[in-house]
Amino acid sequence: MNLLTYNFDLICHLVRRDFSLRYKRSALGVLWSLMQPLAQLIVLVFLFGRVVPLNIEAYPVFVFSALLPWTWFSTCLSSAGSLFAGNRDLVRRPNFIPANLVIVNVLSNLLTYLLALPILFVMLALYDRAMTLTLFFLPLLILIQGILIAGLGLIIAILNVFYRDVQYIMAVVLMLLFYLTPVFYQPKIVGESYRNLYILNPIAVLIESYRAIFFYGTAPEWGALLLVGIACIVVCGFSYLIYSLLLHEVIDTI
Repeated sequence: MNLLTYNFDLICHLVRRDFSLRYKRSALGVLWSLMQPLAQLIVLVFLFGRVVPLNIEAYPVFVFSALLPWTWFSTCLSSAGSLFAGNRDLVRRPNFIPANLVIVNVLSNLLTYLLALPILFVMLALYDRAMTLTLFFLPLLILIQGILIAGLGLIIAILNVFYRDVQYIMAVVLMLLFYLTPVFYQPKIVGESYRNLYILNPIAVLIESYRAIFFYGTAPEWGALLLVGIACIVVCGFSYLIYSLLLHEVIDTI
């Protein structure tokens, strides 16, 4: 029990430290965490709202409701490669659990997501999108996405210790995945023959689930969400198995 309490307190401390150091000595401080999704929102709204209009009602809210969870996902995975390699002293420290660094990364970036939610709620009100009881599904979606990010992040952190190309590959993969995920468009505009591919993309299903509870005020599609939940648990379990097998090699290599 003491070990669990110690790990919990340690993770909380590391999350606070990571979040505070990220914006230390900057003029805007934590407001910088909101700049990326807001800048992306402005570009996407201008491009697909005016230059190449997709004719989607309340388009800024439509995009922002999906952009926030996508930013959480992409930021965590893009930084996962340096978690072990960039924290050698912590990883080598006796009794320290290196996997905690992945959890800290997930939670620290989750704080940014939660800080941006009030902006989304204001936008929903401005566009007369009613907030319904479906918002109670939000913790479930966050939990499923957190498990997915932790599983993928752990694999990336391990592989990048042995193959430093992994972090650069992930940057390319995330760029391509952004366009294969319905962040700024509706899946129904995709051809019928390609639509099933979205069911195989866990983050696409999660993005649509977030949009359902925020933008449409409806419950997520439970069948697809259940499959994603099972897949996330499998990915997380597999990544932890790989972590357990390779931990000693990871410590020796870094």
